[in-house]
Amino acid sequence: MYKLIISLILLVIFYGCSGGKFEEQQKKLDKIYGECDNPNKNLTTRQYNLCKDKERAGGESFFDLGGKNLQDLVSSGGTTVYQSSVNPYLWGAAIEITNSYSLKIADNQGGLIQTDWIYDETNPSKRCLIKIQILSQDLISTGVSTKLLCENKINDIWVSDKNDYSNDEKQLVLKILNLASEKNIN
Repeated sequence: MYKLIISLILLVIFYGCSGGKFEEQQKKLDKIYGECDNPNKNLTTRQYNLCKDKERAGGESFFDLGGKNLQDLVSSGGTTVYQSSVNPYLWGAAIEITNSYSLKIADNQGGLIQTDWIYDETNPSKRCLIKIQILSQDLISTGVSTKLLCENKINDIWVSDKNDYSNDEKQLVLKILNLASEKNIN
């Protein structure tokens, strides 16, 4: 019985002492082979891919940001904070004005809206697109910029029609400003 107890105590002491050596050995092999390619690690394919992704990201993984969970990253004290660099009334008005067209870009943080090509039903060899940029957080006339680009199809190649659409662009800006002002009042 004493032999069994002594054997168990020696086993625990031996195991405890060898643990530090094992960790040191793992760190050495990590430096030699890389943390993900260490031959002493038995990683599943998923674990290996996550490890490589983390390695490429410089040590941070979206799912393991220093022990923080996603909720910690997006909220503070139970309140989520959103910050936009564009005026919400101008943005909403621009979206409302372009809602009858399919959009290629609608970036509310950057304030950029761009439609897909809009084809003329009466003339299939003409197309246009609308670009709107919200430039300000304030509801001001210089807070919106618009650009109309139109092209004609000549010999199966689309080329710029080189027309001046500055009056149409100004009208579009005025429409956006008027609608945004109405939204701001309500």
